[in-house]
Amino acid sequence: MAFVPFDLKNLVYAPLLTDGEEGTTYGAVKYLAGAVDAKINPNASTSVYYANGGAAGSATAKGAIEIELGIDALSKEVKAELLGMEVDANGVLLSSPDDRSRYVAIGFEAETDDDGKDLYWFFKGRFEAPSGEFQSKSDKTDFKTGSIKGTFIKRASDNRDNAMVNSADKGIGVDVAKNWFTKVYDPANPTP
Repeated sequence: MAFVPFDLKNLVYAPLLTDGEEGTTYGAVKYLAGAVDAKINPNASTSVYYANGGAAGSATAKGAIEIELGIDALSKEVKAELLGMEVDANGVLLSSPDDRSRYVAIGFEAETDDDGKDLYWFFKGRFEAPSGEFQSKSDKTDFKTGSIKGTFIKRASDNRDNAMVNSADKGIGVDVAKNWFTKVYDPANPTP
């Protein structure tokens, strides 16, 4: 039975350090931003082939996963690490056309109506520079939150692109949900 998610939180990331046949390694898990919403598009497509006057088979292909995160704000340190920008000696965030975003993993949770939590890790992706919206103050306060878009692909080490579990599921490892955000989930070594 599936349960409905209703409260997104704990948006984190970890820099991807290595990804090859020998395995994948990540840096420390860090706070990304306050989570407002998340849209996940797996870019799946289905093709049907026809024979003898009707549908005879189908195949589904999954592409890169597009993720758009509604966020409160990114700190300059997070922008620098995610997007390849630089913070200079005066604490000013500098951007150039040569900035290159780095691969990261992202994790988050969404509470569900079964008193559990859907826990996610997307293993390897890069983000685009975030959008922003501004307006002048008026007679009422109107907050403008931002968003950031990323494209996530499979890891070279194991051909996987994400992991998900609900903390209320039966049969999950004892410490899986408890330690979900201490490191990027590794099916070969699930506990820290």
